[in-house]
Amino acid sequence: MPSMPPPDPIRPRSLPRPRLLVVQALAVQPLAAVLEESGYELLRAADARAAIDGLGAGPVLVIMDMELPELPGDGPLTLLRRLAGSGVPVLTLSRPRGPQPVAALHEAGASECLLKPVRMSELLLRIEGLMSPVPAAEPVEPRRPTARMAVRERDGQCTWQTPQARALMAAHFPPPWADHARLPPEVLAWLHREALRRRAGAPPSSLTVAPRAGEGRHRLSFTLTAGDDEVVGEGHWLLVLDRPE
Repeated sequence: MPSMPPPDPIRPRSLPRPRLLVVQALAVQPLAAVLEESGYELLRAADARAAIDGLGAGPVLVIMDMELPELPGDGPLTLLRRLAGSGVPVLTLSRPRGPQPVAALHEAGASECLLKPVRMSELLLRIEGLMSPVPAAEPVEPRRPTARMAVRERDGQCTWQTPQARALMAAHFPPPWADHARLPPEVLAWLHREALRRRAGAPPSSLTVAPRAGEGRHRLSFTLTAGDDEVVGEGHWLLVLDRPE
C-alpha cells in the first residue's frame, strides 16, 4: 500500500490589518496610498459627520488634518475634542503658522502633533508608537505590487519609502543601493532625464529594469510623479514603483 503524503501544514491566519481613521479633505489625500502600502486598513472621512461615523468602525488611531475647509473658525478644534473624547488616540497634522497652535491641539486632546511638511518616515514611526502595544502593520503584497518613494532630484537621495518600496528595491538592486540611501546610478540618470523632459512638457515615460540573475522573472518599472512639495519636500519627486506581470 503506497504511503500517504504528509498533510499540508496548517498556515496561521494572517493578523487583521490595523485600522486607521484618516480625517482629511478628499482633494488632498496623498497619505492614503502610502498608509495602505504600509499595511494599514483605512477609513476615510472628508468631513465632521463622516469622521464621527468612522469611530463606530473601531479604528485604533485617528489621523486628523486640521485643514478642513468645511469647518471654519474653531470647527476643527471642536471636532478634535469629539474624536479624542472617544478614547482613540488622535494624531494631528497642521501648519506651523496655522490657526490652531500646537498647545491648543494638545489641550483639545491630541496625542501627537506633527507640523507640515510631514516626512512620511516620521509619520509611520509616530503611528507605530501611538498604537503600541498593537502590533505594527505588515507590508501588503498586492496582486500587482506598486509602491512609492520620495527622492531628491539633485542627488537621488531617498528621503522616505514605504515598506513595499523597500522590498521591491532590495529584490532588484544589491547593496549599497538596496539600503535605499540613494537611487542606483542607472535609475538616477533616468530620473534626471525624465525631470528635464517633464519640465519641457513632454509626456511621461517610464524606466523598466530587469531582475538580478537568479531573482526570478519579474521586472521593475519606475514612473515619475510631481508630488506636493508639502508632502514630498521641495526639490523632490514622487517615484512610483511597479512590478508588471
